[in-house]
Formats: sequence, structure tokens, C-alpha cells
Amino acid sequence: MQLMERTPTVAMELEGHINEVRSVLGKIPIGAIERVVEIILDAYANSGHVYVVGNGGSATNATHFACDLSKATIVEGRARMRVTSLADNIALLTAWANDTSYEKVFSEQLTNLLNPGDVVIAISASGNSPNVVSAVRAARLMGASTVGLVGFSGGRVLETVDAAVHVPSNDYGVVEDCHSVLEHAITVSTRKALLA
Repeated sequence: MQLMERTPTVAMELEGHINEVRSVLGKIPIGAIERVVEIILDAYANSGHVYVVGNGGSATNATHFACDLSKATIVEGRARMRVTSLADNIALLTAWANDTSYEKVFSEQLTNLLNPGDVVIAISASGNSPNVVSAVRAARLMGASTVGLVGFSGGRVLETVDAAVHVPSNDYGVVEDCHSVLEHAITVSTRKALLA
């Protein structure tokens, strides 16, 4: 099988996307990311649980974040961080969507699980996904801390959470790529703090 010759258009698109991700990452204030790490560490210090929610690409980022934050922060001799992605139980998601509405798939799970002092991290490119906004509202009513990883204008999530990292882009791919970088940075920073 012969490989296709790389066209200038493809190369330009690749370079353009990567450069845009670099540029947008450079516009995110480090202080906003530090605040998220502080909230996670506060919950950990008080035996809190971290829950992560998101749809579509943000659901996979939620799963990835939960995996990294629970496994990559293990420090010998210390309690382990408890982290769960609420996007992972397809049976429960579809049951709530079928029996109530898709808007409640995360908030209903949180009603079963959440304790005051826990953290809910809402990942949404638009910041306006109704089920993610509903999860944030439910978390606030139950005394949990709320964090948003958002893009575009930040939407209702940005207006509602205790702390947010806003990715200043209107491109879903760029926002989701930046969210992936952010979750790795947050995880690494959290682990370093636990090692101190």
C-alpha cells in the first residue's frame, strides 16, 4: 500500500491547530489552575470525594481526569484520593435519562453520593450543557465545592461554580485539547503537593 503524499493543506491544518492550542494555553491564568488544585487538596485533607462530569469529548476527559487524579496521586504512606467520573456508568446514565430526563443524569447520581465538602468538577466546552449545569446546582445545594473547566464564553457553568479555568477559544477541539492538558497539569501539581 502506497502512502499518500502529504498535501500543503493538511500540513497547514495540522500546524494551525497545534499553534492555536499553544496560543490558547498561554492565555490561561496560572492562578485559576492553582485555585482548582487548592480546592482538590482541601477536599482530600477533609476526606472528601471528587466527582467529575461531562458530555461527549468532555465525558472522556472526565474519565481520563478521574483515572489520573485517583491513580497518579498515590503517595506511599498517605490515604488515596477518591475520584469518580459520573460519565462511566452507562446503565445508570441511561436509566436516569429514560426515567426522568437527560438533564438529570448527573444531578441524580450526585444526590445519592455527594457529601458536604466533596468536589464536583464540571467539564464543558460551551459551559451550557443542561445536565452539567444541573450537576453544579445540585452540588452547591448539597454543600460541595464546584469547579468548572470551560471554553467559549464559559456559559452558565462559569457563572455558577466556585472556581473555574476558562479556555478562551470557540473551537471544540482546541478547548478539549486544552482541558486534557489542564487535567494533567492539575494532577501533577496535586501529586507534588502531596509529596511535600
